[in-house]
Amino acid sequence: MTTEEIRLAVPRLEVTMDDGTVFRVQALNPDLLRYDRTAAKHGWPAPTAAPFLWLTFLAWSAARRTNQIPDDLSWDDFANERCQQVRNLTDETPGEAAANGEVAGDIAVPFLVEAEPE
Repeated sequence: MTTEEIRLAVPRLEVTMDDGTVFRVQALNPDLLRYDRTAAKHGWPAPTAAPFLWLTFLAWSAARRTNQIPDDLSWDDFANERCQQVRNLTDETPGEAAANGEVAGDIAVPFLVEAEPE
């Protein structure tokens, strides 16, 4: 087996709410899985076809998980009324992120990959 690095986008998001509150959240695997399940159930488009839907959902899920919004704030209310902006911080350069004391960009994750038989 060999170890290869695969680059995975791990969205870090800045959320602006209707009352002026601004907070940052890190989307994690539970948030991504929640999106996949919800998208399949409701027939939503793929993240690449509806990136704002995807980012807003990840922000809502991560904010609930980290108690930055109340558990009873529904997805519909968050998306259609309370959330005014979601900014993807993952696109920041490492220098910009470091200035903010954060990690930005893709994360290199080593995976063991079986070598193909010769």
